[in-house]
Amino acid sequence: MSGNMEQRTDFQWDILEEYLRKIDEPRRIYPNGKKIEVVFTIKALNMLLLRTEGPGDINEVTLPESKLSVPVIQPQKLMAVVRRRMLHLLRLHRDYGTDLKPYIEKASELGFTKASEHLKSGWNCSIQPPLAEGGEKATDIGMDGYCPACTIFGVALTSKEWSKISNTMSLGLKTRVHFDPAFAVSRKVQPETHNKVTEGIMSSTGGALFTEIHVLPGTTFVGRVVLHDLTKPELLTTLYSLITSEEIGGRAGIYGTIKIELLGMKGGFYSITSSLDLADEIAKNGKEMPSEVRFYLSNRLKELGFVSLSNQDIIKLVDPKNDKDTFTELWRSSIEFVRQLHDNIMMISGKYKGK
Repeated sequence: MSGNMEQRTDFQWDILEEYLRKIDEPRRIYPNGKKIEVVFTIKALNMLLLRTEGPGDINEVTLPESKLSVPVIQPQKLMAVVRRRMLHLLRLHRDYGTDLKPYIEKASELGFTKASEHLKSGWNCSIQPPLAEGGEKATDIGMDGYCPACTIFGVALTSKEWSKISNTMSLGLKTRVHFDPAFAVSRKVQPETHNKVTEGIMSSTGGALFTEIHVLPGTTFVGRVVLHDLTKPELLTTLYSLITSEEIGGRAGIYGTIKIELLGMKGGFYSITSSLDLADEIAKNGKEMPSEVRFYLSNRLKELGFVSLSNQDIIKLVDPKNDKDTFTELWRSSIEFVRQLHDNIMMISGKYKGK
């Protein structure tokens, strides 16, 4: 099957330049409609536990054309996994001895509360449970508001996180990474009985057993992500975070091992496909094996004007240990983003004094 595919060449990044923002571009904080679509597959390497709340349930949807009921990975799960992975990579880059002090100092000058703390303790940003006091809008209290994970994936800021915001307002940075749900192309599920007592949950003997529905290994999902108004280092590190994410769903460490493979990328000003359309088309054509799905998708994406993209195209350009300037430019991109945001707020409040 692979013999029919054209020979692989290095990805030509210059074809995307038109759809990427420049780091020092004026008014970069304002969206201008530039977006990049990326299609990928997710293969289950272990049983997956894809539920929202409670045992005995699984997230499923009926594909409109094939009428097949299939498991689905919700976009918020994909978002959470990839955001956490980016934080892992940023910490790894820090721990290899990179000097982040210039970026922290600039963030501190711009009024970010945690930056002042980081000047003493070193940089860190983490996802923690929301905290709300006295009617204050809930926000993730571990996030610093100025690092690449915050400026790319979004963050809620109040005067506690950013001194430039008044006590009567909050500021929400919206994510620039929009995932579709990832739809399976077949329904391969299996119930499995568990014992609450043996798994460390207090229970009476009569109610000790419960059943979970698991997605079986080998199941292939079709995913798509649309990346809005990103600079090149933001694009590269976001995709690197995606393809190096290895677990998803409930009880990770026991279940949830996955492999993500990129297939195609396309720049534009509007989207031309979706993971739902692609998965439905594959299911309707009876493709289930991972190799069949990837082959079918590769050809279909070519018809839609996508350029072939592989994991290796990203891996060769991103290395948290040996920077290759990607993480340096990523941090510069993030600080420039919040600087523009700061200047905009100061201009609105009449306190702007120039760059």
